[in-house]
Amino acid sequence: MEQKETFGKYILQKRKAAGLSQKALADKLFVSESAVSKWERGLSYPDITLVTSLCEALHVSEHELLTASDDVHQREIEEQSRGYLRIIRTYSWITYLCYAAALIPVFIWGLVSGNGLSVFFITLASLLLVFSFINVPVIVKRQKLRAVFWCAYGSLILLLAVCRLAHVEAEYEHWFIMAILGTSLGLLGVFLPLLLHTSALECRALHHKGLICMAVDTALIYLLVIFGNLFAGNLNNSNFKEILLFCLLCTAIAWGMFVLFRYTRLSTLLCSFITAEISGIMILFGNNVVDALPGGWFRLPEINLADWSDEFFNQNLGVMIMICAAVLIVLTLVRDVRKKIIKKD
Repeated sequence: MEQKETFGKYILQKRKAAGLSQKALADKLFVSESAVSKWERGLSYPDITLVTSLCEALHVSEHELLTASDDVHQREIEEQSRGYLRIIRTYSWITYLCYAAALIPVFIWGLVSGNGLSVFFITLASLLLVFSFINVPVIVKRQKLRAVFWCAYGSLILLLAVCRLAHVEAEYEHWFIMAILGTSLGLLGVFLPLLLHTSALECRALHHKGLICMAVDTALIYLLVIFGNLFAGNLNNSNFKEILLFCLLCTAIAWGMFVLFRYTRLSTLLCSFITAEISGIMILFGNNVVDALPGGWFRLPEINLADWSDEFFNQNLGVMIMICAAVLIVLTLVRDVRKKIIKKD
């Protein structure tokens, strides 16, 4: 009985706080006025089907209605959330006003001065880049990283395009393509693994994220090399062949290390020592291999562990790394073999 009275007093209190009469509340719930009177006097409970509508009419939560008490902590959280949303909306409007304050004078200056709107479009593209980092995270509710990256990437490409159109008579007219390729390599090389990791797509290819990243980076590197030499007029020179062969050598080593870590069953420690061994070989033979490209003579490196001057430093360092890595590889192999034998026993 006491529970009914407490419940009835709570409904009465909230009804008055909402500025409703018994008749007004009854009309909202499509019940009789006497039914509301019985609730408030503690003679009966509302039907369970009326709980949601009653909560909306009294501006309380279902938990508060069922416990007949205000959830102060929850109301504080909701008030803080509303305050946060107000701050976000104010912040967004301030940034929009700042964008307008920057664009309008530049637009008017371009028309009045007769210099055209190239500066306006450059400013617009720059502000779009700023918008990507400041406003997009606030606007987008899901996949924020992907949205920020693609907006920033598109804005940066747009900025490069606008700058290219504004300087048609530039001495080096091919810089736009090189800038796009360099920007793509720099950004995708860093952020593509994160984008693939946070992707919500269900695709079999996404099970090989590392392979996708390596393929994209390799393709962009070769495009940079090819287009750079094409625009410089070096495609038919021996220098281009040397550069291309050197890229093939470096990418082959990089792909070998990637396959070693990603697709072999060797332990991470063993793969690290093998990578160190490869690095030692590169330091020891690298300069000689480059000098032999594409049709030169390959000569063995000169080693003199008693002389660590610039003439022998790389060769000596490469030999020391190779020896240390080889010893560690053997020790790791012995350890792995012993572990397998112990597990079998």
